[in-house]
Amino acid sequence: MSKSAQLKIGDKVQSKCKVNFGAKGIISSIIGNGNRKKFVVDWDLGSQSIHGLRGICRDGQLPLQKQYTQPTKRRKTAVALLDEEGSTYDDSTSSSEEYSEEGESDTELPSNHNSDVQHDDQDQDVPRDRNLFPHGRQWELLPDLVFDPAVHDKFTQETRIKWNQVEQLKSIQDRTEIDYFFHFYPMQTVQQTLNCMGERLARKRYNPISKGEFFKWLGIRLAMTIEPRRGGIQAYWKEGEDPHTFSLGASMGSRAKMSRHRFEEIQECLAFCSMHDGIAPEDDPWKEIRLIIDGFNDNRQQGIIPGSHIAVDEVMSAWYGAEATWVAEGMPHVTKIPRKPEGEGAEMKALADGQTKILIRLDVMEGKEHQRKKAFADIGSEGTAVTLRLTQPWFGSGRVVHADSAFSSVKTCMALRQYGLHFMGIIKTAHKEYPLTYLTSKADEYGTGKVKPRGGHLLLRSTMGPDDSTHPPIFALGWYDKKGKYLISSCGTTLPGIPCKRPRFKKIVNNDGFYETVAYTKEVRRPAMVEEFFSCFSSIDIHDHYRQGSLEMERQWVTRRWHHRIFCTVLGICIVDSFFAQKFEVTMINHEPNDFNTFCGRLARQLIFNEFLGNIMPTRDGTENEQVYVTQHTPNSLASLDAYKDKRAQRKCKISSEYAKSKKEQAPFI
Repeated sequence: MSKSAQLKIGDKVQSKCKVNFGAKGIISSIIGNGNRKKFVVDWDLGSQSIHGLRGICRDGQLPLQKQYTQPTKRRKTAVALLDEEGSTYDDSTSSSEEYSEEGESDTELPSNHNSDVQHDDQDQDVPRDRNLFPHGRQWELLPDLVFDPAVHDKFTQETRIKWNQVEQLKSIQDRTEIDYFFHFYPMQTVQQTLNCMGERLARKRYNPISKGEFFKWLGIRLAMTIEPRRGGIQAYWKEGEDPHTFSLGASMGSRAKMSRHRFEEIQECLAFCSMHDGIAPEDDPWKEIRLIIDGFNDNRQQGIIPGSHIAVDEVMSAWYGAEATWVAEGMPHVTKIPRKPEGEGAEMKALADGQTKILIRLDVMEGKEHQRKKAFADIGSEGTAVTLRLTQPWFGSGRVVHADSAFSSVKTCMALRQYGLHFMGIIKTAHKEYPLTYLTSKADEYGTGKVKPRGGHLLLRSTMGPDDSTHPPIFALGWYDKKGKYLISSCGTTLPGIPCKRPRFKKIVNNDGFYETVAYTKEVRRPAMVEEFFSCFSSIDIHDHYRQGSLEMERQWVTRRWHHRIFCTVLGICIVDSFFAQKFEVTMINHEPNDFNTFCGRLARQLIFNEFLGNIMPTRDGTENEQVYVTQHTPNSLASLDAYKDKRAQRKCKISSEYAKSKKEQAPFI
């Protein structure tokens, strides 16, 4: 009986190879038959490798000899040999004359033998496809993944909005649009904003601003956005219908109780940093909006508990004005992305809750120099660093982070696993250590009329890095739709998921001989891992459609000041988040939520007549047409009084005119 037949699964063995001489392990499986058997050994150190009979022996039978030392030259792997020889590596060229079962022989090696290749390299059953070793990382093919490896540490709770004790006294039915807005607007920044604006108002000798007037101004700005007028800002303060045209004025002066002059004063002095903060622009060029961005992040961290899935993506604040490169008052850093609908402006990376689509964190891209000073900048990948900064408050929670190709890589997946988060992303360009070449080479096998049907998949697993260090498994999945999509993930299964349903149309000739359009649904099968990834992959894109496509505040608010534009973007985000929050809670109690336009209209009215003004909000008394309003305490003009009806308004001061006239007469002739 041969010695290979004496070893079986479960036997304890020791290594005779140079790399790990004397290491102990257990045989987990056997490959092949007869004298060509290969043994898969799980070592006590946590690694796994494949050996022939010459590389291992039964525990306790290791020959007494000096331990091997590491070769001075760099070890060549089987993949390196494939590159040099251009062919597969075959260990059949080794003979028993060169190496005995006892260890290394003193016999001189043949001249064509590479001395850098170790004994174990020849014993391993090297995969024939070198694409399974991208950049030294080994991937193995799996038939299916039935059990989710992250099932025990995944975050499983749903999203919850954190109302304070006073806000909890209101039921969901009693909460109005302004309640949600005040919850998601960074209210902790309001007082400092009023102080900064007060400095500029006093400098220009304008009247000071109050909290109620500030929110009234925001309500007017929102009303101007949802009901735009042509002709500049003057058109919003026109009263009634123009007799010479068919246009109708917005009558903001009488309806909102704020003059155009006062509206322009507030807009002119809108600021979020003090004039005497002592911070030089070169030290922090983004100090104009630092208060709003930091306040936004603090508000979201305290106001909402995200669910099990969160998504990372870009958010653009459109800006086609001046840049700081050429103009002192320009935006410090402008990003240009041609593929975006609004592809020029300030780029912000955002994190969104996958269930409600509410944005929960922002990170402004401040330029190369300032980005290097931020946290995790030394990790070597900007996409990985941004993802870690955005998800930092939720480290160790077991949530699943979804990302597109701008953030997805093996490095990002491994970094998030290190900090207690899971990751699912789509790979396009950042494919270092990812078997993209192997997966794309199989795409021609799937599709209509091909060997394998459309919607099939291939799954690979990696548990060992290029430095031979072991780690929890990560997976590479190729899903072969009409165009292949390639995912990197640390969780999920390949069990059949809900098919992807796509509406399709075709033109047919009916029984009467006329053309007719027929609608139908095309279903493409997909594994559960793909379904889970795309469940909230587009959360931020949907948010952008509401903010930039439906609201369009950035188009209506024309400004030359870049910090006003970024505040406009953050204000739009708060409005959309308020709408998503109301929709989320109203749906929970099986009520029909209002549409977005109705929500914005009601919010604008409630902001204009907000509670900080000291007036009671207009409320309906139960009928459709009648409304109860509280009288506004505004000063009346003198012309409305009986004593001044027949008097003409005085356009200049008599005293000043007579004084100027006397001075002119006394002046010497020149």
